[in-house]
Amino acid sequence: MAESLQQIKKRIKTADNIAQISKAMEMIAASKIKKAQTAVEKNRPYAQRVKTVVQKLLTKHGNEIENSFFKKESATGKKLVYILSPDKGLCGGLLANLFSEFVSKVSKQDYVVTVGKKAQMFCVKRGFNVIASFNMGTTFPKYSEFAHMLKLIETYHSQNKIDSVEVVYTNFKNRIVQNPLTEILAPISIDKTFVDKGIHIFEPSPKEVFESLLPYYFKVEFYDMIMNAYASEQAARMQAMSNSKENANEISGFLTTVYNKSRQERITNEILDLANGLIS
Repeated sequence: MAESLQQIKKRIKTADNIAQISKAMEMIAASKIKKAQTAVEKNRPYAQRVKTVVQKLLTKHGNEIENSFFKKESATGKKLVYILSPDKGLCGGLLANLFSEFVSKVSKQDYVVTVGKKAQMFCVKRGFNVIASFNMGTTFPKYSEFAHMLKLIETYHSQNKIDSVEVVYTNFKNRIVQNPLTEILAPISIDKTFVDKGIHIFEPSPKEVFESLLPYYFKVEFYDMIMNAYASEQAARMQAMSNSKENANEISGFLTTVYNKSRQERITNEILDLANGLIS
């Protein structure tokens, strides 16, 4: 019985340690989410302005913009796909949902660029055509760290190897809900809900303005997805660590009850043995 009680005490200590670690990781993830939300809000005016100008050009001057990416066609039937994932796990069902979305939208013939170690491991193991791999990192992503990843778009498009560019990532809706999405980065589609306000004159020409603005548009859109993926990772990890903490506390409470009952049973048995000895 003494050995059994000692084992229970060790299990209680282990559960308490897990609860403490989970609580610390939950608090770290919560602080990172707050920083990500602030960054998204600061980036939104610039991103929205770039999108507005691009949509205005496509809506009003689409016929003048020739040989641009959104109109160019090829017969390859292939696409360039970026998949954004965390470098680390412990984020609940986020990875399973993300990879399920990826497998349903991407074929083995498509060109794949992985951002995040988990995506790289998954795609290599499943035999996808990975042409480049980058790390997501554990700190908040900086704009300068991800812009160079988009150079692959120009390279593969200039060689007529792809028809489109897509990004598979997890969209951050709130701290409870994060949904895997596949968005088309190129060709750029015309937003039918776009409302053109005001009069703009483009110099030197709509086509030249559009072509010079296109790299910024891709960077803004891609960076917004990167920030969403990062915020989703932290939200999922925060929720997973919260569940882990609660489960560990429940296990610790249950084991403490078992320990107290076993200890009381041992004391009772010793008293009974003592009483029987006195009687005999």
